[in-house]
Amino acid sequence: MVAHFILSEVLEMIVLTKHKWMSSFSFLVMIWSFLIMGMAFCAGDDSDEYPDVFVHENIQISPDQAIGRLMVTSGSAVVYGKVVESIIVVDGNVTIESGAMVNGRVVVIGGDVIVQQGAKLKENPWVIAPQGHSVVSLVVSAFYLLGAGSLIIVPVLFWLIGHLFKKTAWYSPLKEQFLAVQRRWPALYIAASLGISVLMLTVFGVLAWETLFRNVMGVFDNTFIWFVRYFASPGVDKVMISITDVGFGVSYVVIVTSSFLLLTYYRRWREIAGLAICLTGGGVLNFWLKYLFHRSRPDLLRVVQETGYSFPSGHVIASMCFYGMMAFLIMRTISSWRGRLTVMTLAVVLNVAIGISRIYLGVHYPTDVVAGYAAGSMWLAFCISILMWWERERAQQ
Repeated sequence: MVAHFILSEVLEMIVLTKHKWMSSFSFLVMIWSFLIMGMAFCAGDDSDEYPDVFVHENIQISPDQAIGRLMVTSGSAVVYGKVVESIIVVDGNVTIESGAMVNGRVVVIGGDVIVQQGAKLKENPWVIAPQGHSVVSLVVSAFYLLGAGSLIIVPVLFWLIGHLFKKTAWYSPLKEQFLAVQRRWPALYIAASLGISVLMLTVFGVLAWETLFRNVMGVFDNTFIWFVRYFASPGVDKVMISITDVGFGVSYVVIVTSSFLLLTYYRRWREIAGLAICLTGGGVLNFWLKYLFHRSRPDLLRVVQETGYSFPSGHVIASMCFYGMMAFLIMRTISSWRGRLTVMTLAVVLNVAIGISRIYLGVHYPTDVVAGYAAGSMWLAFCISILMWWERERAQQ
């Protein structure tokens, strides 16, 4: 599933012009507009895709049937036909009948594998747990712990690496060289922001193509929804509704209004303009993308009601634009890199929680949320580059 996110090509070079007849701002807009028009070229190959199957019950693949991946939880699978990629079964058995063909790995957790004579397997099956021991809850719990742990461990790991690096003999010379480059070429920050925007635009284009035109992300959507909804309860419903409200609701409006008032009090006019452009542009981008792709919302496991189209997630775009920009503005006022890392971590955790809440509440597919992260990050990085350009122009006056 992760392979579908690998980009076939990534634009890596952005050349900043120094011609006096073209302003830096015009150049930024020209580059970004060109990338928007080129998003259609992010498509993958045109080869036919076999459908992926993900079920929570017993299933049989008939002799005339060919599929991509097969994932089964709390059920058994009997394969007579062809499985192009892998088979993963949790709390169930797999029987590969005579004449069947499996090109990928067969993994069984909490069950057994029976391979009949005449079946064709390219790799030996893996049986990870014995039959009769339910491991679905264990697997889901491990998924939650891994996800939550990564949000905590990764920042701590960065902090530890940085702390140890500061004690080495290379720290001071490299720091001086970095500061020298920063003083000599301040426009590199703008180029870096545009580079992130290019990368996120590419990710969004590939994801949109794979999801809506080639229809190969269904197993990812179904699997992730199943994981997120596994421990659903009325109490968790209330928590998720509160989190999604922070993403775009009454709480969001209060936080945004308070932030603008605070920036006004300190007369941070350029930052106010940058934040306003980011939020307004994000809203317009979300509106046009939804009507461009016309994807209907999920119709199962709906906890709250929403109108409009599903792809990409508007809540995620709004939260990325606002909380991402505010994190950037706050990080610039903090001298300690540990403080900056803390602010960035809190912003990431909040945005991830908002995205998960949209999936849990049944109003978005996981691919909608991932697309929202890509589109929101793209616009956020572009707005940051505009803000930095304004400040650079003022410094040169």
